[in-house]
Amino acid sequence: MRRIEGINSNWRPVATTVLLLQLSACAHQPVSTDAKVGPETTTEVSQCRDLLATNWVTDDELDASNISLFNWNVHKTRERGWRDDFDALAGTADLVLFQEASIREETIAEIDSSRHWSFAPGYTKLGEVTGVMTLSSIKPLAQCSFTHAEPWLRTPKATSVTQYALSDTQETLVVVNVHAVNFSFGTADFEEQFREIGQVLEDHAGPIILSGDLNTWRARRVQIVNEVADSLSLKAVGFDIDNRVQIFGNTLDHIYIRGLHILDTGTEIVSSSDHNPMTAIFGVTELASGPAVTAE
Repeated sequence: MRRIEGINSNWRPVATTVLLLQLSACAHQPVSTDAKVGPETTTEVSQCRDLLATNWVTDDELDASNISLFNWNVHKTRERGWRDDFDALAGTADLVLFQEASIREETIAEIDSSRHWSFAPGYTKLGEVTGVMTLSSIKPLAQCSFTHAEPWLRTPKATSVTQYALSDTQETLVVVNVHAVNFSFGTADFEEQFREIGQVLEDHAGPIILSGDLNTWRARRVQIVNEVADSLSLKAVGFDIDNRVQIFGNTLDHIYIRGLHILDTGTEIVSSSDHNPMTAIFGVTELASGPAVTAE
């Protein structure tokens, strides 16, 4: 068991259905007074930032030389065949990032119980809660949940921040799962969502993955995301065969990384959602070996 630096967060149930979610958690045990056992949760930016300095104790680690990611806006699982596509494409990915994940009491059993899940609720309607969900092969150290209401529809869009221990290093990996504000007259609300992400991450020294449906369907939105990415030294991940959905010639789904070495990337065409999934394999830069693909 070892101490690591961690970020914390707080998840709040927003409906009876969400109370059924079993967020991953380590069993508490006696530890030294300057160390903590995660995960903890928060919905406050300031608390997320403060908890970057927390000392965590864990035996659960991702293999820093080979971290596999699957990202997909699953369109509330409305389309037939989504589970077959997920099973075929996600495989044993260490990190599965869903946007528009739909949670209902009768469908909770459909979620892969072999993974730990962290859910950031967006909006609730008629017993259904929709948000972003991050499934992981190990227990997260902590989670943050944030929401931003869309000006037109007033339906909140969610952001989830989770943190994971890594093998062979004292650094931790922070994963940001984003469903960005979509329908708005201008870009103020969109910009606020990404400004908040930047505030949460600006003091984190380790690797970062920022991924999701960023709704970058116009040039100004792309510029806002790139400005935040530049401020955090994040680089966009490219794809040799790029099947990501575009609107007005702009790609909607993205993966940005820092402190990671790209070993493989891919996109797949599916009919079970209005978005196509992205896959990637990373290694922590100082530890990765073998052929690599350079970020854009």
